[in-house]
Amino acid sequence: MKAHYDLIIVDDHQLFVDGLVRILEDEPIFSVIGTCNNGTELKHLLNGSHPDLVMLDIQMAGSNGIKICKELKTKYPGLKIILISMFESANIIQEIKHAGADGYIPKSTDADLVKVTITDVLSGKAVFIKPSRTEHLDDLGSGNNAYLISQREKEIIEYIKDGLTSKRIAEVLHISQYTVETHRKNIMKKLNLGSIKELISYAYKHNI
Repeated sequence: MKAHYDLIIVDDHQLFVDGLVRILEDEPIFSVIGTCNNGTELKHLLNGSHPDLVMLDIQMAGSNGIKICKELKTKYPGLKIILISMFESANIIQEIKHAGADGYIPKSTDADLVKVTITDVLSGKAVFIKPSRTEHLDDLGSGNNAYLISQREKEIIEYIKDGLTSKRIAEVLHISQYTVETHRKNIMKKLNLGSIKELISYAYKHNI
């Protein structure tokens, strides 16, 4: 272990970022050298800095942390990456591992465990904390109704996971925003879900 480590935090929820910065800077071994809100800002930040570890949110507006992780691991193989998420589904850990991440921390994790996990990852260990609420979230919806989802709806779910708005999805798919909104309503109805957070958790659980 080195005596000092530089960290970058990537998350589009500023209150969470501010809280995490306070937690980490209580430890002399850690220095948060930068924070940003999406993958584009992170790439610019990495052009001028060389952190030991990046803490990367899975779901940000216009950015998918899992895809960003894959890109970063290809370009910076020595960089440690811990993915963080409010979407607590057990299957998400498999996607994270396949992306090459060194760790996973649910946002519900307490401060002491966050610091221990970061220290372990920096020492070379792979640490993937099991979501504490997995059982509850895995039961969302009335069973596995993923078979009801059409190919077009699967496309839209994938873009939702990437953080795209309905307007942006419409532009990418060359369809109207009204059509996208209709698809979103149908998806939620078919899966018996009440929020985008539930939809994303369901999608990761059932590999949609």
